[in-house]
Formats: sequence, structure tokens, C-alpha cells
Amino acid sequence: MRTARYWQATGITMLGLMLLSLAASLPARAAFPDRALRIVVGFAPGGSTDIIARLVADGLSTRLGQPVVVENRGGAGGVLAAQLVAQQPADGYTLMLHTDGLNQAAAVGTAMVFDPVDAFAPVGLAAKSSLVLVVHPSIPAQNLNEFLAYARKSPHPLRFGSPGSGLSGQLFAQGLGIPIEEVRYRGTSAVLNDLLAARIDAYTIAFPGILSYVQAGALRALAIASAERSRVMPDLPTGPEQGFPEVIATGWFGIVVKAGTPPEVIAKLHRALNETLDDAVVRRRIGEIGLDIAPSAKPEDFGQLIRDDRVVWERVATRGNLRQ
Repeated sequence: MRTARYWQATGITMLGLMLLSLAASLPARAAFPDRALRIVVGFAPGGSTDIIARLVADGLSTRLGQPVVVENRGGAGGVLAAQLVAQQPADGYTLMLHTDGLNQAAAVGTAMVFDPVDAFAPVGLAAKSSLVLVVHPSIPAQNLNEFLAYARKSPHPLRFGSPGSGLSGQLFAQGLGIPIEEVRYRGTSAVLNDLLAARIDAYTIAFPGILSYVQAGALRALAIASAERSRVMPDLPTGPEQGFPEVIATGWFGIVVKAGTPPEVIAKLHRALNETLDDAVVRRRIGEIGLDIAPSAKPEDFGQLIRDDRVVWERVATRGNLRQ
């Protein structure tokens, strides 16, 4: 006579066999990635952001074994591209070339339907470039202290060009303690044209946009807003070196995905990104456009940089009463 224990054991065995059969009938979960990826860029083709994205895309494609397409979605200082990425599935197939510009836009109150920090998960930092204060050579200043003296003697606030939020100029102005007149433009080219023609006095911009003009003597660089000098222009002193400790802000470029992307997917992307940045050709190309290669040891390090950067620009916007 078969006991209750026998039937219990038989039932458990049959249940186990049924579960194994069911598992075998389900399709295996494909290893990431099993199809093409894309990197969304919030600016037009040809600029430093686009160049970095294409270098990273080529490197990721080689290392991940899938095509990686760069998609330019310019408009609203990168907000439109970020909105697109925030609306995608959190699966790691849509990446964004992220920059500090989104934090600046948020600091001045630009309308966004997503949180510019929490909507994304950091993958890794790619490059940095601190802001540089450049002036027309007719300005009688070779450094920040001489520029400060000139500003104090001027009968009117000095005119700073700005193609965006205006926060970068305010960073220097607040650090020096001088009022400025912000002159808004639709793009960087228009600012440079007026600065080269001496119709404005100064402009703050990252190295890629002005390196050739400074090297040719068409513009004069007075300081870099960084705690350390840049290898791009090692003779240019920093703001803190010249006695202005608050003149610090880092321009950065990195890769993010939608928040909620599986950690193992982020880890794989991070590893492929850092291997790409270690490539000699990639390092040379990024250096040629005036940027410093700056891979992050882990995604969380890049995430902390993004959050620290937000604090910097929110402080500048608040002090200058610049929130819209």
C-alpha cells in the first residue's frame, strides 16, 4: 500500500519535471546587446559633442559586436535629446552623450518634463574641458587681476557674449565681483564673430571652440576655470592660482542611459566605453579638439560629478537672479 509520503514525493517530482519542461520551452534571454544601439546627441553634427559621440560609437560597436548609430537631435540646448532618451525603454539600447549644458539649462528654469539628473543612469565620463575666459587683444589685460582692474575703471559693465544660459559668464563675473552686460546670441559662431570684431569684450567657452584663435593671437586667454591647469594649454593659469578660488567649473562629456537600466547592462557599457577611451587613436583625436580624456573608474563616480555640477550652476543662477 502506497503511503501519503509516497504520493507527496511523487507529486513533488512530477512538479519539478513540469517546471523543467516549461523552462526548456521558453526562449532563452538574449545576451546584451543582440541588436543595434544608438547614441543620441543634443547638438548638430560637427561640434565637439558630436565628434566625441562618433568616436565612442565606433569604439562601442567594435567591442560590443553590434552597430552603434549616432542620432543628432538638436534643439533647446540638449533638452529635446534628453527628453527623447528619457522616454525610451530602460534597456541600454538608447544612450545619450550627456554634457554640463543640461544642468545649466535646468538651473535657469528651462522647462523640462523630466528630472535632468534622476531621469538618467550614468555609464561613464569620457572627457573634460574647463571654461576659459577669452578677450579681444585690445583689452589691456594679460591676467584676471588686470582684467578686474580694467572692469572697475570702465564707465559701463563689460559686455560678455553668451550663446546659451549665460551662466558661464556669470561664473567669472561673480568670482571676480564685477557686474557684466550679457549679450545673447543664437550660437557660438555669432559670439566669436563679434568678439573677433571687438563688438563685445569677453566670452567664456571651453577649449575646443577657441583654441585655434588663441594660438593664432586673434584672442587672448586670461584664465581657465579649473583647480588644475590643462594639458591643452599648460601655460594658462587657473582662476584659483590667480587669487579667485570660486572661478572653477568643469565642462564634461559622458554617456548615460535611462534610469532603471539593469546594472549588468550598465557595467558592460562602462567597460566597453573605458576600453574605447584607452585606444591611442581615440585619445589623440579627442586631444586634437582641445579636450582632456577623463574616464571614470566606475559609473557612480560620473554620477557624483553630475550632481556636484548641478550644485555649482544652481548657485550661480541663484546669486545672479537668473532663474526664468
